[in-house]
Amino acid sequence: MMWIIIALLMNLFIETSVSLTLVVPGDPVVAHVGSTVILPCWISPAENAEALEIRWYRHDQFNNPVLLYNQGKIQDVQEKSYRNRSSLKPWSEQSGGLKDGDVSLRLEKLALQDEGLFRCYVSGDREYDSREVALSITGQFFKSSGPWKALFFSLLICALLGLVGLILYKYRDKLTGKKPAKESCEEEKAVEGEAEDIVELRKYAVHVTIDRRHVFPNLTVSQDGKSVKHNPGYKHTGEAFPYKLFAFGAQKYTSGRHYWEVEMVQKNGPKNYWLIGVVKYENVGAKKKPALTPPNGFWFLCSDGPNGFYTNTDQSIKLLKRPERLGVLLDYDDGQLSFYNVTERKHLLTISSRFSGSIVPLFNPGAGDLSPLRILDCAKPAEPAESSQPLLSVVSTPDKSDKDRHVKSQQNPS
Repeated sequence: MMWIIIALLMNLFIETSVSLTLVVPGDPVVAHVGSTVILPCWISPAENAEALEIRWYRHDQFNNPVLLYNQGKIQDVQEKSYRNRSSLKPWSEQSGGLKDGDVSLRLEKLALQDEGLFRCYVSGDREYDSREVALSITGQFFKSSGPWKALFFSLLICALLGLVGLILYKYRDKLTGKKPAKESCEEEKAVEGEAEDIVELRKYAVHVTIDRRHVFPNLTVSQDGKSVKHNPGYKHTGEAFPYKLFAFGAQKYTSGRHYWEVEMVQKNGPKNYWLIGVVKYENVGAKKKPALTPPNGFWFLCSDGPNGFYTNTDQSIKLLKRPERLGVLLDYDDGQLSFYNVTERKHLLTISSRFSGSIVPLFNPGAGDLSPLRILDCAKPAEPAESSQPLLSVVSTPDKSDKDRHVKSQQNPS
C-alpha cells in the first residue's frame, strides 16, 4: 500500500514539474545589423508569468544572463554588452504580455556578435522549462568576413553620402533656381585653397575671350565669348582628332607672362576630347592652315579620348588622368608654355620654344562629347610682380615620339 502511495506522489510530482511548457519558433529569427528584433517565447497553455523567474542567456552563461526577471522586476544582473539593449517585450500586438505568458526578449542595436543561439529559461516553485531561439544576422557579406567588412560598408556609406553632398553643392544653383553672379576661378580658391604655386600663377591672370570673328564652322560660342562646343548636329566621321574645330582667343600677346584657366567638366567626369594651347596670330585669319607644328606657329596639349594625351612637339608625355580644370601659363619672353591640373594643384608639363610675333590662345572642344570648354575669369593684382627668371623649368625630356608623327600625318586641315 505504501508503495502505491509513493508511486502516486511521484507521478503527481512529475506531472507538476513538466506542466510548464515553452514554445519558440522553429526557424531562426532574421534581422539586420543595427536594427531591433524580438525573440519570441511564450508559455503554453497560457498562464500568468509575472511571479515566475525569466532568464535569457547565451551558451553556458547561465549566471551572466542577457536579461533576468525575478520577483516582479528586471534584475541588475546581466552581461555587460547587453546593458540598455535588452528588455521583455510582447512579440505581437495581440499578445497580453507577461499576464498571458509572453516572455519574449527584445534586443536593440544589433551587432554582428549577437548572431547565434539564445536560451529562454522560465521556472516557478516546482516547474521549469527552457528552449533555444536562433538569431541570424542577414547578409553573407557581413557573416563571411566579420567586422572588417562591416567597417568597409560603413566607410562606403559615408563616402556615398559625401559624394551626394558634393553633387548637391556643385549643382546647388540649378537646384535652388539661383544663378551664380559670375563664373570664376576665385570660387575654387575659396572652396579648396590652392597650393602656393597656383596662387602665384594667378598673379599673371588675364581676361581671355573667344574671337567671334574667326570661329570655325560647326562650333557654337556663348554670347559672352567664354564657352565653346561643337554643334549637336556635327558629325565627325574621321578617326583622327577633329583639328578643324579651332577657336582662337581675341587677345594677343607679344611679351610677358599670361595665365588663364579652362574648365572641362561633363556630367560623368572630365571631358575626354579637347585641345588647348597657343597659336601665332597670323594663322587665325589664314584661309588654308599649315601643318600644326611649332615651326608653323602651333603649340598645344591634346586629350584624344582612348588615344590618351599628346603634344605637337617632339617630347613624349604620360598623364594618368584627365584634368577637370586646366591652367595655362604663356611665358613669352622665356619661351615656355606650361600646363597645370588646377583641381589637383599639379604641374603637368612645359613646352619650350621660341615665340615671335603676336601669340593668341587656342581652343578646340573636340567631338567625342558635348560638353563645352569654358574659360574662367581669375582675379589679377593691379601690379603683378615681373621677373626675368623662368617661373618653372622644363620637366619633359625631348624625345621624338611615334604619336607626334601620327599627329602630323593626320592634321593638315583645310
